[in-house]
Amino acid sequence: MLSDLPLDSTSAGTSRTTGSSELWDDALRVIARKLSAQNFDLWFRPIRCQEIDGQTISLLAPNQFIKEWFETHYQQVVLEVIGEGSSRPYTIRWTIDDSHTDEEPAKEPAITKPTPSPAKVASEPARPSDSRRQASAAQRGSKSTPEHQDLGQELLARYIFDSFVIGPSNQLAAAASRAVADNPGGKYNPLFIYGGVGLGKTHLLHAIGHQIQADHPTWRILYLKTETFMNEYINMVRSGKIDEFRVKYRDNTDVLLMDDIQYLGGKERTQDEFFHTFNALFESHRQIVVTADKYPHEIPDLEERIRSRFQWGLIADIQAPELETRVAILQKKAELDQIALPPEVALFLATNIKSNVRELEGLLIRVAAFASLQQRPITIDFAQDTLRNFLTQTAAQLTVEAVQREVASYFGVKVTDLKSSSRQSSVTKPRQVAMYLARKLCKSSFPELGLKFGGKDHTTVLSACRKVEALLDSDPQLRGMVSEIERHLLA
Repeated sequence: MLSDLPLDSTSAGTSRTTGSSELWDDALRVIARKLSAQNFDLWFRPIRCQEIDGQTISLLAPNQFIKEWFETHYQQVVLEVIGEGSSRPYTIRWTIDDSHTDEEPAKEPAITKPTPSPAKVASEPARPSDSRRQASAAQRGSKSTPEHQDLGQELLARYIFDSFVIGPSNQLAAAASRAVADNPGGKYNPLFIYGGVGLGKTHLLHAIGHQIQADHPTWRILYLKTETFMNEYINMVRSGKIDEFRVKYRDNTDVLLMDDIQYLGGKERTQDEFFHTFNALFESHRQIVVTADKYPHEIPDLEERIRSRFQWGLIADIQAPELETRVAILQKKAELDQIALPPEVALFLATNIKSNVRELEGLLIRVAAFASLQQRPITIDFAQDTLRNFLTQTAAQLTVEAVQREVASYFGVKVTDLKSSSRQSSVTKPRQVAMYLARKLCKSSFPELGLKFGGKDHTTVLSACRKVEALLDSDPQLRGMVSEIERHLLA
């Protein structure tokens, strides 16, 4: 239980204490009982209590976003808990941790003109200079982005903030994206959004671009896929036009929105070019937003210097939507496309389709199209009949054996390893994940799972499932792995 967790220097607790700092630890234990484990880990564990001096509590936040969210949603509750029984009210003094900006300079200069170091940039107001923007626009003839879509791919009109449905699974990413759109080049630069296929990462990228474009029509907003960046770089090198490439990305771009950054992995020369492009934009307070299907440290063959730069800003994940969010997504899509979708049908579809938002919306369009062609109302029976093949296929795939094969493939082990008695960490972790997913997706009993995992006792399976459930609340990397495997199984 959260209330039993040790609150030491590695968790929500103190980094420099006084005799009164135990008040902070006691308050956390009380609050932990009232919050979900996910919310506690997300908003309380990153906060450090440096000291409590009299009635002043000194807190250290990893970034401005966490600090502001904590102030808005939890600070008053904390003060009330700590202040119980005290005749004088406590106050909080905040400090933002900028230690991540103390890295060594890049091995090669990012741009030819003198620029401030990352540490200096972090200490200055991050809002882009209007005078710099005006001068930049004047150099380019003061032409706006809509007239020059050759800079990148066109922003899709349907992907705006108003059409993005927010739920617990994407709340942080959505809030951070709005903050970036309101203050580009400011507090959360870069913004790194990661999550599985079809969960809304691209939607948020376009929404950011649309809002910035509306607020700053002369800024150059560049949205593109990472693969496009790589192919263009290769073609420019071959044609001897690398200087044009660098002018486009480093000088003529005010906001860089880059999708699927995981494809940089293993591309050494492209990574080097992106590294210097990143430096040029960051050091001149221009906004960078990237998306990936993995956490930065999970992207294979990605240089450490690039991983570390992604951590200079804010990293926000998007998980598979909960049932209520899936229903809301379907209702929003139906409203936008003028589809008469009864609530009971929306619930039926959301209950049976769990993999991703893109598939959910696609199947709604399929049902609506068939209903229109046949001039029939959309009912549960009609939806079930229209999607019969899809639903049957999905249900047939969700066997314990299918889960074992998918997990074994993901972790690079054999199915026989999952059924063995090996206690090596390279096997025990995949085995526990496989047991957890088989229990969740196949609804098998613990004794049944024990038999299918090599004749193990049902208590072994129960223990594995509980361990994975506990780790999912505190380990974002494992949460991402399990979500990705689950999406593949439900696809």
